[in-house]
Formats: sequence, structure tokens, C-alpha cells
Amino acid sequence: MVRLGSIAFINSLPVDLAIVKGIVPSNVEIVSGSPAALNEKILSGELEISPVSVFWYAQHQKKFLLLPDLSISSESGVMSVLLFSRYRLEEMKGRRIAWTGEGRTTPALLEMICRLRYGFTPQFKLIPSGAGGIPEDCDAILLIGDQALVMKERLADSGLQIIDLAEHWKAWTKRPIVFAVWAARRDFFLDHPDEVLQTHKVILKSKQWGLAHLIEVIEEAKNKTGLPETILKSYFSQLSYDFDERLREGMRFYFDTATKCGLIEPVRELEDITEAVGAR
Repeated sequence: MVRLGSIAFINSLPVDLAIVKGIVPSNVEIVSGSPAALNEKILSGELEISPVSVFWYAQHQKKFLLLPDLSISSESGVMSVLLFSRYRLEEMKGRRIAWTGEGRTTPALLEMICRLRYGFTPQFKLIPSGAGGIPEDCDAILLIGDQALVMKERLADSGLQIIDLAEHWKAWTKRPIVFAVWAARRDFFLDHPDEVLQTHKVILKSKQWGLAHLIEVIEEAKNKTGLPETILKSYFSQLSYDFDERLREGMRFYFDTATKCGLIEPVRELEDITEAVGAR
């Protein structure tokens, strides 16, 4: 049985809700967790296939193969990758930013924007997940996923700067941002290609169902977050779950920028399971 990771945020619901609910039959074991937890589980061999953070994928690329037509991306703002700050972003030089450690793509995104657009390196302080706001010894907090969505509504009238990093990135680079991609362990694929290919088909069927049944997806998201339907509808409208050439180009640009900042080594050409089948 293939162990399949599932992000414990509502942003993955359009892709895997139909699998979780049994609407699309599958022979997989769903393992839920934060992006950081899923990254480590697939690296350690506790998962065969999982969504993984883009930055983390770049660090471990040789061990994984991408699954085509699957990502969590945005061509605009995204409402769940947010910096809550007492100052504007360009005023954050020398000021400390709290971060819960629940992802790698977003802190790297913030660092690239700060260094290349505003000329300073942000100072991060790692704090426990579930923090209720900006710690006293910090001037901002970086949040992602459901916590960012909920805090955005809670702090809407707080007077804080609420900075959408995806929106910032698009305005600066004119490119989309890819936050996560689905990947299979290369060693598992080489031994069990048919299982990976079949699981990929199941995930694509689940995505097809989810995008065609957004009312059900939004209802599930509402139950998980308590957020109103209007906000959730707007949120999902800003996300893309495809992985076409424009999104691939956007991810390559992200990698090139991260390499320029010395955050990662250069990333070779992206390889997915269909290409690996042809090479067998």
C-alpha cells in the first residue's frame, strides 16, 4: 500500500478531499501533517508520495520525481502566506521576525524579497507553532496556511501591516509562485513504477472531483477553520492546482533567485515520473 501525504491545511482539500472521503476509490494510506512534517516523513521513507515544499524539494531533488499536473500555486495574492508586521516590509531592516517553522518555501521567499528588493537580510526567530500574535521581542510574525487565514480576519482592524508575500512576489517579478509540488521517492518508483503511476491517476481524479465540487470543498474548509464561505470562496479562487509550463517556469525562476541568494545549490532540470518511465 502506498502511503500518501496530505497537507493538514485547507489549501490541499481540492486535491485530496475525494480520496480522504472515499469518493475516489484508492488503495492508499493517507498520512496528514504540516508541510514541514510531510517533508521529513517522505525523506525518512515513512511516505512514498507526498506534497512537498518547493524550497525543500530543491534541497533534495535527486531523491524525488515530480508528479505531473499537481501543485499548489498562485498567480496573485494567496491570503495564507502572510507577514503580520508593525512596520512596512521595507522598514524591517534590523527588526526581528517570528517564524513557526511550518514550511521552508515561504521564509526563503521573504528572504529573497528583502535581500534583492530592499537590500537587507531579515532576522528570524523560531517560535512554537500556534503563537497568538507577534511576540514582545519581535516586530513581525510570518504565518502560513490556516493560521494565516484565521489571523488575517482576527487582526483585520488591528492596525498591523498585513503583507501578502505571494502578492509582493508577483508585483516584483511578474511571475507566479509555486508553494508545493507532489513528489514520489525515486527509489520507490524504480522498484514499484506501476503503483506510483496508479496513485498519480487517483490523485488527478480526486483533484478533478474537488475542482468540480468546490461547494463541498468550501463546506469542509468552513468546518475546519470556522471562516465564512465568502472568504473561503475568494481564497480558493486565488489558488491553482495545475503544473503547466508557466508554473514550471515560475518555479525555475524561484530556484534561480534562491541560488543567487546562496540559499540553495543550482537545481537541475525538473524530472517527473513520466520522463523516468521513458528512461527505464
